[in-house]
Amino acid sequence: MRLLIFTQGPYGQRILENIGRHTPSGWTIRHTPLPGPLPQIIENPDEVVEGLGLAGEWDLIVFLGESPQAFSLLPAILERVHAGAVIAPADDYSWLPLGLERQIRTELEDLGVRVVFPRTFCTLAPIGVPPVDKFAQRFGSPKLEMKTEDGVVKEVRVLRGAPCGSTWYLAERLPGTRVEDAADRAGLLVQTYPCLASRRVDRFFSDAPIHIAGRVAQRAVEDALKESSRRG
Repeated sequence: MRLLIFTQGPYGQRILENIGRHTPSGWTIRHTPLPGPLPQIIENPDEVVEGLGLAGEWDLIVFLGESPQAFSLLPAILERVHAGAVIAPADDYSWLPLGLERQIRTELEDLGVRVVFPRTFCTLAPIGVPPVDKFAQRFGSPKLEMKTEDGVVKEVRVLRGAPCGSTWYLAERLPGTRVEDAADRAGLLVQTYPCLASRRVDRFFSDAPIHIAGRVAQRAVEDALKESSRRG
């Protein structure tokens, strides 16, 4: 699969690095950093995008913007490249207010491009769009395989990990934990990774995104322990 990944700052850079470490064989990645600093109001997105040297066909665009100004460039970008779909996560509400999300979704759908805006990125799941689903098999809502012995976690294998890398981090540190403590410890490990999600209360959730990410990790551990118990 051919990925075109845009980054704007340290949030995107860390995700880019983690995806690069865990990319399945046969995937190719091109990284395009967005120019900066972007003006508060972008009157002509075409002028900004023109200097990026965009071209070609891509199976998937992963857009890691960190401001409304960055997200507003998406329609102009998709007028210059052909892409099967776009994943544009937002782990901070201030980067992508819901009104702007709706506007961008409409503009991209008018261009014939499917887009998904996971909040947080570690909630990404298949949606029936092949490029998104293929990416989400490897990166997104965590899925684990665990082995336990005498009430203690012995081994954790990452089947699907959070794009930021926190799932692999917890998988390395969870062995040796009592089974009854494993889910809670996983949630704490993700938040001390550090998780890239905002600590500010998000009007989308009425909670801080970092807490959402912690609960996502907890559920992944709970599900893996149930499956381990079922296998005996």
